[in-house]
Amino acid sequence: MKKKLLLIQFNEVNFEILKKYNLSKLKNFKTILNNLKTTSAEKQYKYLEPWIQWVSVYTGKSAEEHKIFRLGDIINNEIEQIFELVEKNGYSVGSILPMNCSNKLKKADYFIPDPWTQTECNNNFWIKMMTEVFSQVVNDNSKNKITYKNYLKLFMIFIKFSNKKKIFKYIKLLFKSKNNKYNKAIFFDLLIHDIHITLLEKYKTDFSSIFFNGCAHIQHHYFFNSPFVEKKNKNPQWYLKGNVDPLYEILLIYDEILGEYIRLNYDFILATGLSQIPSDNLIYYYRLKNHKSFLRNLKIDFKNLYPRMTRDFLIEFDNEEKKNDAKKILENLSTEKNEKIFSEIDSRSKSLFVTLGYSKEIKKNDTIIYNKKKINFYENVSFVALKNGIHSENGYIYFSENIENNNFQNNLHVKNIYNSIKNYFHV
Repeated sequence: MKKKLLLIQFNEVNFEILKKYNLSKLKNFKTILNNLKTTSAEKQYKYLEPWIQWVSVYTGKSAEEHKIFRLGDIINNEIEQIFELVEKNGYSVGSILPMNCSNKLKKADYFIPDPWTQTECNNNFWIKMMTEVFSQVVNDNSKNKITYKNYLKLFMIFIKFSNKKKIFKYIKLLFKSKNNKYNKAIFFDLLIHDIHITLLEKYKTDFSSIFFNGCAHIQHHYFFNSPFVEKKNKNPQWYLKGNVDPLYEILLIYDEILGEYIRLNYDFILATGLSQIPSDNLIYYYRLKNHKSFLRNLKIDFKNLYPRMTRDFLIEFDNEEKKNDAKKILENLSTEKNEKIFSEIDSRSKSLFVTLGYSKEIKKNDTIIYNKKKINFYENVSFVALKNGIHSENGYIYFSENIENNNFQNNLHVKNIYNSIKNYFHV
């Protein structure tokens, strides 16, 4: 029988915390724990980002070797990824939402890029619709401004691809999301799983990857609500009630998803890339409401602007002079207490990668000082979440039965997952 392999990416899941829950309710996870291995990632925290580690998985190179440090930057890099290598050797390939991955495939069964990487999807009506909608919904959701048009398209995708046996589960998640937004992340991960299963059944793809980010989101913003997290901080009741545990809720869904993959006629590798641990501090996350309007009010002359994850955005300029002028303006923005607004302003040839790093509570009368003028800080930002979890270099990996004895040792760098996939297909 022709080899068939799945790469299941449960981004940043902390298995040490998972093990403390009632494993009788997480029975599929329980079956893999004895053969679970650990991975390592970058040592310097500034390089400990999923859009860096997953590039290592896809290319077989460390951060220092591939030199990709920003989400979306892979599109300007010619490094061969595991997807093209497998395809060149005669296997069919598909991928859903691979983080910071460029579509260089000749004829993918399906390729849906992550919402922040400007690369091509394959030429299929439904795939193109999902690429467009997922990008818009993910970015618009942070501003709580998902359009009716996008809701309609998302509904069409749901009707087409969702498993109708789970309809009551979907309805429950939607109903709960009115009060607790994290249920949207669970809903989305469940939906992309159903999409993946549908496409696998249609194409019988030889090598397919699927990227789940919901648990990473929940750990970042609701870790303190887990009863098994030893923490100095608690989330305030206005943010989330103390008896609610979003982490357990998404782990139950992931367990269900894992069970479906176990029952498929596929070998699989499950990897987390890295993981998260609880933060020592309670940090506020904000995002600009309207990036373009904010820059125009500062008289910044830019060409294009692309929101990235949560607080980050990329600004492109016509020339370096305009970029340098903008950099000076952004660097000098501060509160009345002389606290910087943007924690990171990374300068490229004709672009700036910017992070809104202000981490304290922003109140209605708080202001930004610009050129001796005052700008209302509160009116220009949207509250995203409280930060509970921070990245850890420790990750986890599991190889299903036919590939578990591939000499992958504990604490190997995640770049070695590339070799495991390559060896599986004997390429």
